[in-house]
Amino acid sequence: MITREIARERARIVEFRAATYATFQYRADAVFELVDALASNTYARSPAELSLSRFFRRQYASLYDGLDAWRYDVVGLDEVLLEVLSPRVAGSFRLWAVDETPRPRRFARTVADRGYVHYPNPVAGNKPITIGHNYAALTYVDREGPSTWAPPFALERTPMAWTGVDLALEQTMRLVRYDDGWHVVVADSRYGTPLYIAGLHQCPNITGITRLKSPRNLYHKPPPYSGQGRPHIHGETFKLHCAETWGEPDEKTEFTEQDTKGRTVRVVIEAWYEMHFSEAPRCPFTLVKVTTYRADGRLRFKRPMWLTVPHRHGLSLQEIRGAYLRRPTIEHFNRFVKQRLLFEVAQMGSVEQDERWAQVIKLAYWQLYISRNAVDRVVRPWERYKPKPPADRPATPSQTQRGFGRLLLELGTPARAPQLRGKSPGRPKGYRPAPRKRFPVVYKGKKQVAGVT
Repeated sequence: MITREIARERARIVEFRAATYATFQYRADAVFELVDALASNTYARSPAELSLSRFFRRQYASLYDGLDAWRYDVVGLDEVLLEVLSPRVAGSFRLWAVDETPRPRRFARTVADRGYVHYPNPVAGNKPITIGHNYAALTYVDREGPSTWAPPFALERTPMAWTGVDLALEQTMRLVRYDDGWHVVVADSRYGTPLYIAGLHQCPNITGITRLKSPRNLYHKPPPYSGQGRPHIHGETFKLHCAETWGEPDEKTEFTEQDTKGRTVRVVIEAWYEMHFSEAPRCPFTLVKVTTYRADGRLRFKRPMWLTVPHRHGLSLQEIRGAYLRRPTIEHFNRFVKQRLLFEVAQMGSVEQDERWAQVIKLAYWQLYISRNAVDRVVRPWERYKPKPPADRPATPSQTQRGFGRLLLELGTPARAPQLRGKSPGRPKGYRPAPRKRFPVVYKGKKQVAGVT
């Protein structure tokens, strides 16, 4: 039975699909059907197998031809995606997370701009690296858990001449150009660098909550000018790994809560104002220290969690901690696109095809996100023994993907049906294509990284 709420959700999905299709300029029909085939995929193990989907009405060659010639309105598509998000409440913020994930391409010698990237290796003694590309994502995160949805505003390859920090700042600046409201961006310790903090400091409507590694030295605000000699640039040194240098905090709060297993924990949050890096003395921020204790008084974690917060905008210490604890949601996004949306197994023949495939994955994820309340929740037999979720909780990404095909059969598609144009004459007799160019693996040392920054 279709209720009014489901009917409204389906009308919203149809409107979103039509608006997305309108931003496509070349190869619109083939690429849009490819997005549908990927979003509803439950069996294909490669992009070529997606051509067997009932929602892809063309031959497999059209799949790669579409990726080669696909063009779309970048600005228009970004605006369509942002309109899907829930309306902003006055005085509230939207929560975003940034992260970088590797895409291995060890044997793709004809793909340019490959380099050595970090990749977890379960074999003991081996270095956690591989040859491939890094992809940076900026995803929207629901402020309240336990939702694992993280629709990406941006999913782009990091050029080897750039760093993940450079691309994260570029993505954040682009977000601000489309939406000048208040945004909170959370990031792990990979982004806890002076460059990233100084970059966020240039955007007054961006509150960046970034984790810091423990072996780091910061500085207090310099003392007033005495009238003699050069003014001080830094104040007293604040060593995160040395408690003797901390001094008394400017703000402190303490509370108890229940963890996911029902155990009582005590949380102590302390803050120091007007801190800065030695490389960026004119970009102050609030330094936050979070320590968690067990019920018997022992530390729950070996080290405290250190966070930097420029442009706090009245956020309480408890809100800062709660926002950062939602950061792991982007890890669910990384795992889902790799396991369900063929992010790693797709072996495209060029960097351009790789980047366009990432955009197809992004649109497929948005299709699932906007359909999470309208699909029939598909639960596998071995999942029926888990605690039943509340009726008002949306389906998970995997459950939505399993039921998305049934929904597409009812909604239809704005893409036009293919037209038969006869058989292609093929290659002329005796034609031999030239060998494809081989590219060396880019090795980016510490000096090159410092120069890029």
